[in-house]
Amino acid sequence: MMSRILQFFKLYRTAGLWGLFSGVLVGTSWIPFSPWALFFCYVPLWYFTLKKANSPKEILFAGWVAQFVLTLIGFHWLIYTAHEYGYMPWAFSFFILLVFAAGMHIYVPLALLGAVALGKKFSLSKGAMLLLFAGLMSLLEQNWPSIFAWNLGYPLIWVQSPLAQWADVVGFAGLSFGIYLINALVTWLLLRRERLLTLGSLLVMGGLLALLVWGGQQKKLKWSKTDSELKVLLVQANIGNAEKIFAEQGRGYQQSIINQFFELTQQGLRAHPEAQLIVWPESAFPDILDDFAMGRNYPAQFRYFVQSIKKPILTGAYSKDPPGKPFRDDYNSVFLMDENGRLLSEPYHKTQLLIFGEYIPFGREFPLLAKLNPGGIGWGRGQGPMVMPFGEDKIGVQICYESLDPHFSAELAKKGATLLVNVTNDSWFGPSFEPQQHLFMTLARAVETRRPLIRSTNTGVSSVILADGTVLERSPLFEKWQGQYDVKFQKNPELSFHSRFGSW
Repeated sequence: MMSRILQFFKLYRTAGLWGLFSGVLVGTSWIPFSPWALFFCYVPLWYFTLKKANSPKEILFAGWVAQFVLTLIGFHWLIYTAHEYGYMPWAFSFFILLVFAAGMHIYVPLALLGAVALGKKFSLSKGAMLLLFAGLMSLLEQNWPSIFAWNLGYPLIWVQSPLAQWADVVGFAGLSFGIYLINALVTWLLLRRERLLTLGSLLVMGGLLALLVWGGQQKKLKWSKTDSELKVLLVQANIGNAEKIFAEQGRGYQQSIINQFFELTQQGLRAHPEAQLIVWPESAFPDILDDFAMGRNYPAQFRYFVQSIKKPILTGAYSKDPPGKPFRDDYNSVFLMDENGRLLSEPYHKTQLLIFGEYIPFGREFPLLAKLNPGGIGWGRGQGPMVMPFGEDKIGVQICYESLDPHFSAELAKKGATLLVNVTNDSWFGPSFEPQQHLFMTLARAVETRRPLIRSTNTGVSSVILADGTVLERSPLFEKWQGQYDVKFQKNPELSFHSRFGSW
């Protein structure tokens, strides 16, 4: 068996090295690294495919190695998540990461094989095949079933590049496609090796990029003009995972958690008495907060606290179907209560649930599956994108991963949202890459929709991004913290092209 493995790697060593090269370039250009190789990260893989590969097997192996390596680098935090969320031993958590990396982004070699097959069938030139590489990668990237839907456009907002401003037209998926096209051009120039052609192409590409940078700067200036302002106090209580789980299960800690949020909120108001809205993170309030439950101990405390500080609070909490239904679902929800202790609207229930963690497929039809799932039957599913009235404005709310879906935020904008609020709990992912990745992938929605986005998290990173793409102060990780933001926005913002038409 070992001899066969050694023979395999000897046979495909060259393919593996080219794949490794691209995998390292992609992985080290992704958040939180500087995107130093963004415009040529796939060049080694694509060059090998068109110039060096002798068989589809070599192409498949090179592509598989590339996606395996880039996944290990970018998503190594899955080890921590499997250990912390799934209570798995560290060794088994590492095995989970290897399994994840082995197949999660398998579309990378599939795009290569698909393009090569089409190229042979229709006798396409290498330039046309490179365009196919870019197109198929972009198409599969957007539609591949993935828990963490990432693309190569997001590093542009991470480094605050003016190119990110064009996301209001093509979305970050469109920016990713543009980056693939640049990779295709660089690969094509390497294949042609003609000095004048290379020089001319680089000059044209440089001029086009300069024009896009200038255009992005003009877009930023346009959206920096505002006519309204909201002073928002964010509260980050840094509640541990064990405390949250015990609170969800009714095994204590509810009062301790509530007291910590009350105390931090009061600290924030002493420093910033002018705050107009307080935002707590996902599931911050450890009980149901529906109107019918206001007679219960903890909801009554919350209402009294709101009335005492005379400030509205938007918070993540739990919800339950009202009494009288034969089966009452529980929900991961967001509530908005005014300064008088009245709910301003129906709660928003999280719609896009995390598989196995928040729901189990066919769990209701087959109760045995729910018993085997650590999360049981899971949460009920919400009603889709929803806005909450707040004075003359409307707040579009998202919970956790819903921020990674551009369509979801676009629907909030279409429903009249002037502000977006994302509540999140990233405590399951540790202090590594994921909090920064999730933060900037969430903030990207503000540029696409041209609405400010307020992000409140349990353990960080909490922050605000304005409609012009300006990212304000970022909270520390895994620390108790509170901070106020002056959120400037337009009262009647126009719908962006991307909000209207998506990443067509």
